Amino acid sequence: MRSLLHIVTRTEESFVREIISHQSVLPDCQVEVVDLTVTEPDYEMLLEKIFSADSIQVW
Repeated sequence: MRSLLHIVTRTEESFVREIISHQSVLPDCQVEVVDLTVTEPDYEMLLEKIFSADSIQVW
C-alpha cells in the first residue's frame, strides 16, 4: 500500500480538498494530511511522517 502525505501550509483551496478526497478512496493508498496552519504544529510527528511516506505533496 502506498503512503501519501499532504502537507498543508496555507488555507486549503477547493482543488486540494478534491485531490485528497479522490486519493482517500483509492484502495491501494493510505492518505495522511498534516496541517501546518494550526497554532503549534507538531514538527517531530511531521518529520516521522515525511520519512515514512512514499509520496509527499506540499500545498
